[in-house]
Amino acid sequence: MTVDEVVEQIVSYLQASHAEEPGVALMLNRLREVGSVVDRPAAPPRHSLELTDALARMCRAEDHQLREVGRSIRDAAASLAWTVDDWQYYSGSAPVGDSYRTGNMNAILAEGDDFVMGLFLLVPGVDYLDHRHKAPELYLNLTGSSRWRFDFGSWVDMPAGSIVWNDPGEVHATRTDSFSWLSFWAWLRDIDQLCEVVEPP
Repeated sequence: MTVDEVVEQIVSYLQASHAEEPGVALMLNRLREVGSVVDRPAAPPRHSLELTDALARMCRAEDHQLREVGRSIRDAAASLAWTVDDWQYYSGSAPVGDSYRTGNMNAILAEGDDFVMGLFLLVPGVDYLDHRHKAPELYLNLTGSSRWRFDFGSWVDMPAGSIVWNDPGEVHATRTDSFSWLSFWAWLRDIDQLCEVVEPP
């Protein structure tokens, strides 16, 4: 399985299941206009056991299309360039917290003129603190076991297959409990602007 095929599976899933969701059409248009599938040297995942667990759960999903997405990622996992957010998205002094700093990894799938998208994994027990960024952001939750809050509101459980759309500057946070969480994400523009951790009021 190749990176191209992973992208095709994710696009097919979004078109079939979430075409009317906020941000999905915008993301697909940006991908068509400027996106190119990346060709980077493969790098092994830092959290290989957690990734294997997340993909195994995807491959058992009730939604057959989500199972196909999981199988495509599983079969291409060794070809992906997995990295850790080592101050790529935050300034070096940002108080992101130890659980996020040691418990994340991502793999870029496609990028283009002021556009990027990829896969993102958090291991169990991560508190991804409230933050904001200028980039409009789309998430497709590929597994469950993630909790979200927006603008310091109540925490909401997001199931596998759900969509999260963050407008520019919207404050949001994510938590994982006892399972790893895998997602697809995309920044549609302003990708050179760093994230900012926001303290609760």
